[in-house]
Amino acid sequence: AAAARRTRRARDAYADLAPRVAGWRAEGLSLRAIAARLDAEGHTTRGGKAWNPVQVTRVLKYSVS
Repeated sequence: AAAARRTRRARDAYADLAPRVAGWRAEGLSLRAIAARLDAEGHTTRGGKAWNPVQVTRVLKYSVS
């Protein structure tokens, strides 16, 4: 139950970014390039930090699940 709540919170937090991130990935951008683009646009993670490739992967994972 706790894992499901964490997944739901992550999905909700990034619901606005997930389609864009998925689109950039489909265009062939690397995870690192997507993270850099998110940072350049002023987006931060839920924790208020800069993006990294692992976090981008998680957004992609949550947008599909």
